[in-house]
Amino acid sequence: ARSQEFLFVFSIAWGLGIASLFSYIGLTIEAGALIAGVLLSVSPYSFEISSRMKPLRDFFIISFFLLLGAQMTIGSASQLIVPALVFSLFILVGNPLIVMSLMAVEGYTKKTNFLAGLTVAQISEFSLILIALGVKVGHLSSEVLSLMTMIGLMTIAGCTYMVIYSNKIYHKLSRHLDLFEKKGIKERKLKV
Repeated sequence: ARSQEFLFVFSIAWGLGIASLFSYIGLTIEAGALIAGVLLSVSPYSFEISSRMKPLRDFFIISFFLLLGAQMTIGSASQLIVPALVFSLFILVGNPLIVMSLMAVEGYTKKTNFLAGLTVAQISEFSLILIALGVKVGHLSSEVLSLMTMIGLMTIAGCTYMVIYSNKIYHKLSRHLDLFEKKGIKERKLKV
């Protein structure tokens, strides 16, 4: 770890090596890469590794989304827009309600519940990776990938705006959120 360049090269070699080992024994390289990343994350140098790998990670994330977009079947997009909207609305509303309910049980205030709930109003990129893997091995059709990609785009965009305007949204809905707060809870003001 004294040499940052060596740490960077070792991290790449470790990830590729474990992924190759998994491929050699008949498992997927994705699972190997995941295990390699988990093992690197528990090392005492995980913060240094993470900071060095960030540009490479960002490059591969961009590449993944380009590949995902290239695999979409645009011809079926008109048929998938209604199901994508329904699922997106369900996620944009349902996920925050679940989180708000769980946090209310734990005794948090309705504002804290609401703001935390908004941050989960999207599907994760990991679900897109799993769907793409399912298409790759032939378990799922490309229409499912297109549907999930559309849902991902809608929920990520929707969640972004909900988080940006969370305080304005909260002020408009606050009187309807009493259900998500135990009685007698006082919100503490933080000294800044």
